[in-house]
Amino acid sequence: MDSTRPPSDSSVEPSIDTLIPTFRFMIHRKMRRKAHGQYRRHSTRRYIFSAIVIALFLSLIGIGAQRLELASSWPELLLIIILLILMIYVVVKVSIVVRWCFYWLVLATLVLFVINKGSFFETVRNGPEAKADPDGKNALRAKIVLIVLASLEVFTLGTVVFLRVVYPRIVLRAQWLNVKKWWRIRDVPSPSSRSVNYRTIMFSYVSWDEDEYRLQRSSVSYVGEFDEEGRPHGLGEWTDHTFTGEALQGIWDHGEPIGPFKSQEYGTGNAFNNIRIGFCKNSIDKDDSTAFKAARDPKGLSYGAAAVECSVSGKFFHHLPFVRIIGKGIYRSELDHIAKEDLEAPSIALSYPLSFLSTFAESLQTRPSIRGSFRNGKSKKSIPLSKSIVVRYTDRGILIPGYIRSRRRGDVNEVVIRRICPPNMGTEGQNVVIEGSDAGRDRSTSQTPVPTLLVPTNQAEGSNGGGSASDDSDYGPADAILDGPSNSPEDRRRSGEYGRRKRLNQEGLMVEGWRQVMDIDGKTPSALAASRAGYEALVFIHGYNCPLTYGIGRLGQLLSLGEFPPYIKPFVFNWPSSTTLGYFTANAVGCSDVVAKDLRQFIEDLREAGFRRVHILAHSMGARIVLSALRKGYFDGVVAEREVVAVEEPSLESAHGGSKTALHARASVRYRDTMSGRSFKTTRSSTQQAAISDSFSNSDDPTTPIQLATFTLLNPDADLEIFLEEDYWTLSKYCPHITLYADAHDGALFWSELLTRQKSLGRHPRTLVYGPTGEVLDVDVIDTTSLDVNIHSIRHNFFNLNRMLVDDLYDVVVLGRRARERAGRLSSRWTFSDSGLEDGEVYTFLCAPSYVVNK
Repeated sequence: MDSTRPPSDSSVEPSIDTLIPTFRFMIHRKMRRKAHGQYRRHSTRRYIFSAIVIALFLSLIGIGAQRLELASSWPELLLIIILLILMIYVVVKVSIVVRWCFYWLVLATLVLFVINKGSFFETVRNGPEAKADPDGKNALRAKIVLIVLASLEVFTLGTVVFLRVVYPRIVLRAQWLNVKKWWRIRDVPSPSSRSVNYRTIMFSYVSWDEDEYRLQRSSVSYVGEFDEEGRPHGLGEWTDHTFTGEALQGIWDHGEPIGPFKSQEYGTGNAFNNIRIGFCKNSIDKDDSTAFKAARDPKGLSYGAAAVECSVSGKFFHHLPFVRIIGKGIYRSELDHIAKEDLEAPSIALSYPLSFLSTFAESLQTRPSIRGSFRNGKSKKSIPLSKSIVVRYTDRGILIPGYIRSRRRGDVNEVVIRRICPPNMGTEGQNVVIEGSDAGRDRSTSQTPVPTLLVPTNQAEGSNGGGSASDDSDYGPADAILDGPSNSPEDRRRSGEYGRRKRLNQEGLMVEGWRQVMDIDGKTPSALAASRAGYEALVFIHGYNCPLTYGIGRLGQLLSLGEFPPYIKPFVFNWPSSTTLGYFTANAVGCSDVVAKDLRQFIEDLREAGFRRVHILAHSMGARIVLSALRKGYFDGVVAEREVVAVEEPSLESAHGGSKTALHARASVRYRDTMSGRSFKTTRSSTQQAAISDSFSNSDDPTTPIQLATFTLLNPDADLEIFLEEDYWTLSKYCPHITLYADAHDGALFWSELLTRQKSLGRHPRTLVYGPTGEVLDVDVIDTTSLDVNIHSIRHNFFNLNRMLVDDLYDVVVLGRRARERAGRLSSRWTFSDSGLEDGEVYTFLCAPSYVVNK
């Protein structure tokens, strides 16, 4: 059923009753954020103060220092000390989560201090307890305090458990709960001007305002598409005007938001993004856990997709990233079997996960704008304008990823990009009234229409402003694409058609003669769509002890903070990574031939799906997995090799005589990185590197090898000597852009070196130079040792949270910029070999430590 059409006779009319399940789900989302809580800064002083208070409390009730003298033996004394330490630890942890538990404890400590008359050890100084308290009143008072304290603690914990665990489940699932009476829901009249493509439902309810600490009535509205049962389904926008309510716009699935969507709390400003990520899995592990006995799935590869919600602004929440599998994993063998039985089914295995990988921008393009149609009118698709456009060089001309040419004629080596901005704003902000006649426009002009969001008006139906709009009526005046105002007759004719209508024009960039293609949604052949639009794949290969959902969450956080463009489709390759104690098991299974074959098959499926460029992000042991497959030759034939121009044998004079390294001399290879006939050495300049070969981007032939555009090593757990001797030279045959992020204080790689007795690639950023010949490796080495923001004490997994790294990875993957071209963020320094000669550049981030502040 087309959700944009009026409901049929068998459909339920959308109303407050049909919206009740969605309302309960959104209330549950609000409660879940409250229950899991937000990340807070760790305070050492708070821990110390809590421990001191608890120690004083234990001393006052006679379980502390007074009772230690009753220990008759060392084992008994040691047991008492251990129990005290455990008790203090548990109470501190509970008190930090539930603040009132700590407040009751402090109050009880003060009361006991008064009862004991300001002395902690009075019974010890005065002898037996009978002499210190002959009437036993102090002991009775202490018991009463303890009983009251225990009652308050139990009541507080019970209340917290009910409000954070039991009550949210009642709200979400209890059928006996009368929602209308409990929240006192009332109907609110909808606006008089409704969209023809979407329905609007509004109501109000009573809620607790955390900002003003009182009950108040707040309004809720939903405008969007509905299913046959009257529930939100498709594109829609939910707005809850309570302090922690959400303004959520995105894709809904039978009453629940599944993403992609963008959301923001109404009062706090905390923002969230939900994006979709595909995955390729070959392990027998569950999606959210790993098994010690790592093993490959005997059924082979399975493909699927997930939606991951991440915090992007304001406070960050403990339960985010939250991963939800929306495209259940299907084995590749089953997909091939379905394709053979059904001739109309796509024969490409990746068509299944690709059908789920729509972005928020693509979702807006496939439907009319939510607020973009007049009464009794028709609305065209609203294509969000890009804020940044990447232009690539190819042997066939210019390629703009995410765009295809809409005109057959034109110079393939020339492109015109124009800035789009709203007209001059009036006093009402972006709503501008354009006066003029309603004369028809000359449709013989070849002017490219400008995407425009239209705001409904309250004009009468008989007027031109409220009547039926033509197919082109959703586009703003043509003079919006010009650099300045124009008074030509043609411009006045075009603007006259839109008399007395308010418009909200988009801002961004427009490419003349090109149009955006965002149609990898199962409706068109994915290979054709991907190849024609220049779509690129981003493959994340995680480290060991990493479940599928954890890897998807880490990549989702990176993409959410980085705002990667829609033409880059993300995937996670999930391999059998074992558990924390299964390091050697994960290493053995991950570097096996079966995993290498599966990785090759995944790359082949990407190629057959139409992708011509792939970016690989390998973290920790994931780098060892990819480098092992490369070394064994599993990428031959599926990944394009760079053309060799010349090979120069190393001379003995160039070797460093005093070098301690035992590496053998290698030849210096010249590669051709463009199709223009110019050859560059591996140590080429930044200007030369900008012209990366992209000869495969416009080819629709599925047998054409895929190009490894970038290869990024994130704190790689790989052998340093093997990388210098062999892996680099194999990798440089395929990839012109290699980046390494290393940290000299990486705790995880420290233990890896201790276990394997080999230097780790990600822990020695200053040694990536080929020793005997003195030739600097063509690797951008980024030293992250000085970073200290959003970094765990282990310093091994922070690439998706640290803002400097997120922006740097965006420049690497999206813009293809080398380290020397990122001078605004990176500072270079030279490293020196044992002989004292300069042998390479290492880059560090231009940022001050977090503890440096203005005085």
